Amino acid sequence: MLAPAIPGLSGVTGARALSVGPMAELESGPLRIYLLSIDQGEQVYEMFGHNALLIQNLETGEALAWNWGLFNFEDVDFIPRFLRGTMRYSMGPADVEWFLQGYSMANRAVHAHRINLTPGQAAELDAFVRWNFLPENRPYIYDYFRDNCSTRVRDALDLILGGVLRSQFEGMDTGRSYRWYSRRQVQLTGWIDQGLSFLLGRRGDPSIDAWAAMFLPMELMAYLETVEITPPEAEAPPYPLLGPREVWVPSGRAPLPPAPPSPSVPLLMVGLAGGLLLTLGGWRIAAGRRGPAVALMGGISVLWGILAGGLGLILVVAWWTDHHFIQANMNLLQTNPLIPFPALTLAAVAIWPGIARTRVGTRLLRGASMVGVLVAVVSLVGALAQALPGFAQGNLDVLFLTLPLNLSSASALWMVSRSPSRFLS
Repeated sequence: MLAPAIPGLSGVTGARALSVGPMAELESGPLRIYLLSIDQGEQVYEMFGHNALLIQNLETGEALAWNWGLFNFEDVDFIPRFLRGTMRYSMGPADVEWFLQGYSMANRAVHAHRINLTPGQAAELDAFVRWNFLPENRPYIYDYFRDNCSTRVRDALDLILGGVLRSQFEGMDTGRSYRWYSRRQVQLTGWIDQGLSFLLGRRGDPSIDAWAAMFLPMELMAYLETVEITPPEAEAPPYPLLGPREVWVPSGRAPLPPAPPSPSVPLLMVGLAGGLLLTLGGWRIAAGRRGPAVALMGGISVLWGILAGGLGLILVVAWWTDHHFIQANMNLLQTNPLIPFPALTLAAVAIWPGIARTRVGTRLLRGASMVGVLVAVVSLVGALAQALPGFAQGNLDVLFLTLPLNLSSASALWMVSRSPSRFLS
């Protein structure tokens, strides 16, 4: 069902006519080059889409889809490299019918464009990808935004076209950021959206140009559809780089929303509710009372201490890795390794108020109260700093959750530490 849509794969020896005016030279030569753009899939690593260059030789019948998105979970050093931010990807060819069939089974749309290259350019591109496939040239260090399967296709085409693409799109401001594009792609899976947004630091927030936006295969496709090539002959008119868009593999998936999600009201409600329970629990303990509010305060404190401390540790460790876009992260002011001390101390007081009857316990409570105040101040400063030039980061959802919990945890500890005689009797 798929092969007839591809010239040359079913015994067809010719190519479809291209409406490029006098550029009849584009129809000569044995090679036909296609840009294949694949829409997103279900897995995390599929949500940003994929692309490939199909190089078809009409003389030999060979048709290979060359792509730069190959990796292996089973590599011995895959996990260490993933943690360090130095994942090793590779490139290689795939039989085009097998390639398309895989995406058909995954319900992922494949869009195809004939790339209008001269025979010389097509031969040069074919030689380049085969050189790139040499064992010593295949591997590369993957970067989610700056060096991935899509930017490799972009750069290969730009090389063959003599820098036309870079000169046209570099500096063309999109008014959108890496965060904007990324959250739009993953927003249908909430935990991935929030996790990615949390990990992406300030370096993901400045507006990027169209050249950088091509890290997404579908953006690369859309921008290349606007490119016109000016022939060297003065009298020849410009012609489009890409032929008409064709859908070689249809998909039943709904299109992505046009923009990232709005700030999360549910997260704000969770943060406010959690903060209210922490404050109420601290007040009841300070008043010498117990009850469900105290138990809830203890449970929330345990969860918050573990979650915030763990996330903060990740952000700290990221400075010693090559995860460039995780570093310089304002969320470190909201979740950091200091938080478990006051949070877990508050939980311990909720479970066993008599913990402070000892001299060590009293000092522990006072120390935790001081650290809790420090955490609250840092959290508040981090939130207010969003209004300062150079500090803005798209972390409003994080603030919705963390700021109420940090402020309320400090308030509860302060009340408890100031009224020890009431809950120690």
